[in-house]
Amino acid sequence: MNLMQCSLLLSSNFSEDPLFRYAFTGTTAQRYRGMEAYFSAALDYCLEFGELTMAPGNSALLAWIPGTAFPAHIDDNRISSQPPYVGEAWRKFNLHEETPENIIDKNARNFGYLWILAVDFSVRERGLASQLLYSCFDQMREAGLDECWLSTENESNISFYTKKGFVLVASAIAKSGLKTFVFKKELNLPASLQ
Repeated sequence: MNLMQCSLLLSSNFSEDPLFRYAFTGTTAQRYRGMEAYFSAALDYCLEFGELTMAPGNSALLAWIPGTAFPAHIDDNRISSQPPYVGEAWRKFNLHEETPENIIDKNARNFGYLWILAVDFSVRERGLASQLLYSCFDQMREAGLDECWLSTENESNISFYTKKGFVLVASAIAKSGLKTFVFKKELNLPASLQ
């Protein structure tokens, strides 16, 4: 598994995402450097505390953490060694994330948090996201978890997640001014209800 390649895939996939456009500003090079630093830290955290699943050829990626490791606490040293604009992006990102994290903290029980799901543009619409998602559900069940939670700021994701059995628990305006959507999926429902 090549984490640098994964970080580049994620930076490319999320470069137009509303949250990443808000937090990571500046030149294109600065935005990408900031996102790469963020994703590198996030992937390392998932490898240490959660699970990271890749599709063949590193063409898609899913990362999740158990509720016992949520919210993620990334070592500040990961960012302090970066240029100041990366630290500012990190601050803005974390300020925004307080809103969905608080919603999840207040409502989730025995859960896993789906942190990252991305598919390379060249292989979209081939079912890779669904395959990774179902694998994630199995991993969470095997870990004894009852719920899968996630948040998104991208309204175009809502249809995908609801088709996969997620229920919108809350939507709220975060401190960033962006609307965040928080979803939950029950993992131990009978197959006929999933």
